[in-house]
Amino acid sequence: MSSTREKRELYEAKQRAVKYYNENGVPKKIEEIMNSMFYDNPPDVYGYLSKYFESLAKPPTVSKITARQAYDSKGQPTVQTEVYGTVKNEDKLLYTHVSSTTNSSLLDNVRVEEREVDDQQRQENISAAINILNSDINNRIHATDPTQQDEVDRVIMKLYEELKVIEDERLAKEAEEMIKEDGESSHREDDKASVASGKKGKNSANASPKKKGKSQTAVYVPDEPKEKLICGSNAFTAISQATCCAAAQVKHIDIYEHVACLRHGEIPEKFSVPLPMVTIIQSGRAAPGKLNCVKEFMVIPKHDMPLKKSMTYIQQIYNYVAKQFFAKGGTATKLVNDIGAMCPTFDKAEQGLDLLQEAITNCGLTVGEDFFIGLNCAGPEMFDYEKGKYEVMVGIAKVADDLVEFWCDLLTRYPSIIAIIDPMRKQEEEHWMRLCDKISDRCLVIGSRAYHRPGLLKDEELTDNFKSSGIAFKLEQLNTVSDILTCVKKMEEDDNQIVMSSCQGETTDTFLADFAVGVNARFIKVGAPVRGERTVQINRLLQIEEQLEMKDKLKPLEPNAFPHIAPPPLPEPEEGEGNAQPEEEAKKDGKKK
Repeated sequence: MSSTREKRELYEAKQRAVKYYNENGVPKKIEEIMNSMFYDNPPDVYGYLSKYFESLAKPPTVSKITARQAYDSKGQPTVQTEVYGTVKNEDKLLYTHVSSTTNSSLLDNVRVEEREVDDQQRQENISAAINILNSDINNRIHATDPTQQDEVDRVIMKLYEELKVIEDERLAKEAEEMIKEDGESSHREDDKASVASGKKGKNSANASPKKKGKSQTAVYVPDEPKEKLICGSNAFTAISQATCCAAAQVKHIDIYEHVACLRHGEIPEKFSVPLPMVTIIQSGRAAPGKLNCVKEFMVIPKHDMPLKKSMTYIQQIYNYVAKQFFAKGGTATKLVNDIGAMCPTFDKAEQGLDLLQEAITNCGLTVGEDFFIGLNCAGPEMFDYEKGKYEVMVGIAKVADDLVEFWCDLLTRYPSIIAIIDPMRKQEEEHWMRLCDKISDRCLVIGSRAYHRPGLLKDEELTDNFKSSGIAFKLEQLNTVSDILTCVKKMEEDDNQIVMSSCQGETTDTFLADFAVGVNARFIKVGAPVRGERTVQINRLLQIEEQLEMKDKLKPLEPNAFPHIAPPPLPEPEEGEGNAQPEEEAKKDGKKK
């Protein structure tokens, strides 16, 4: 009796197995691969089978996000994010990403009290970001496909908007309570003041008013109010980048290939390696000396020079400059800042430009042909809000009109300068466009702080009132991969060159280098050619260049293009005004006749 039952159970199990395998198409797939393998005759039979069945497996999905505090190159706290995924029925670590630190708005020479406040805010922001990643974001993107970057970024940005509403409501409630408390205290102060004025009598009314000083309020276009982000906002760019890297791991391709696939829909046949914008000298308001109008002196190789060759020259240029400083001022002059640049005492921009040109020539190169110069002007930093002018050098302030002429004169005397970043504030639209009209046919005018973050820029309309030759993007704050990709396409269509720029507090993560290659950026701004967190980007680019050469997939960059940027046309005259002539012009026309 028991044997009969066992036979029946075995028969039913076989029937269920047949049904299970047929529903999943297993017999058919096995038959196909067996026939195919026989004709292909692979040397590794089980490797062949493994690759085939892996292609039939379900796509990996995100199973867990973990975040913890790490540290950047400056010893500041940052976020380390780990993405786990379900791969072939198992949970595996897909990628570990260490984010770059958000750039501080403070200069290096601020007071200790301000620096302490900034450090405290940074720590609060990092702690909040870690909490958001381990809780809300972990729950929201669970079971999502990491290769679907748009969907991941849409989910996390929807979460951000929800958290922003909650934060705004909290702040509004606090503001109402403060107004209420201030109103009650002001009533008490008014009562005290009325009693005091009654005691003073009429003599107080005859008191002579205080004389006003000669100082006048500076007139200028004010800056836009700074966007208020929620505490922990850098969690969103951290998870966006980490997911992008995890997707490349899942697809068994390099990160730059995955980024290119996100942008173009497929992996391109050829890739180009961006030109390095390498900082040799840093000056500006935070540095010693009187020079304020140039924050970074950078060197840029010509478009068709291989990266391997150009980096050899860049190191020679850097070492030559270091030796010159050492010969004049000793060891202290060779000390470098957070991005690895040397910070000498300069009083004029010509000092840095002459030294770079001398260093380039010393390498046997031709200035303006083999190597060029780029300037990061950091216009907003040299603007004196009390005077309403740009303090190009200590004691020398210029209005926007004069600043345009200042840059035009400098570029005329130094034609090797092919790029300037943020020559003035974006609020000076008319003067910015006037500068572009005069120099854009020989020098790129690049905006870094001149545009809103990608999440806002992608929905903004580009007008003729404000244009640029290039735009610099940074992987920080709320800048998701999808938003940057959208803006890269948008700005390229508007004749802008793309610059991928590093942050102040970088880490040894090389996502920036891969991303720059993937989006086909024209330049990559990494800082100086020293310090591990800087050279790791260059080393990754060298590795990518060699890989592309071996695969015959390396495409040289096109020659530098400088599309002319003209100011917007004047508005057409209203009806009835088109034929009107000034009185003097009418008289001249009459004399000619």
